Amino acid sequence: MTAIYKDILQAAQDKRKHIISGDIDKLESVIYQERNLSENILLLEEKRRYIMQAINRTIGKRDTISNLRELIEQIRDPYKSELEKQYDAISGVITKVRDVNKVNTLLTKYSLEYVNNFIRAICSESLNDSVYQKSGDFKGPELKRLLFEVSA
Repeated sequence: MTAIYKDILQAAQDKRKHIISGDIDKLESVIYQERNLSENILLLEEKRRYIMQAINRTIGKRDTISNLRELIEQIRDPYKSELEKQYDAISGVITKVRDVNKVNTLLTKYSLEYVNNFIRAICSESLNDSVYQKSGDFKGPELKRLLFEVSA
């Protein structure tokens, strides 16, 4: 899981570069890669749950241990220290992924705001005048008086 989370971190960092550069094709490729990595994490999570159930049966615990932190509290060295290292490694990578994803979310939000403001600047009508018609269809505002000649 740690290795896949490291791959997810790398993909998130690549995504940030592509958001900044505006390279939509590469951004789409990274998003597809992230989706595949997320599916792998889900599969590994199922395996982790199965292993935790097996550990619970092996050590005879009536109260089920559901996560690695609880398991670490129940075992002794040398396994305890090794599991702590793994726990710290995976926790560190997940924290980094969370931080990079927060930055990516903000960059995406600001990029969309920039595009919306640009469109509003070149159109004479506000884009907030969308209405629903009697038929139930959505009617967006018509974009009149563009500053650019669209027939070119």
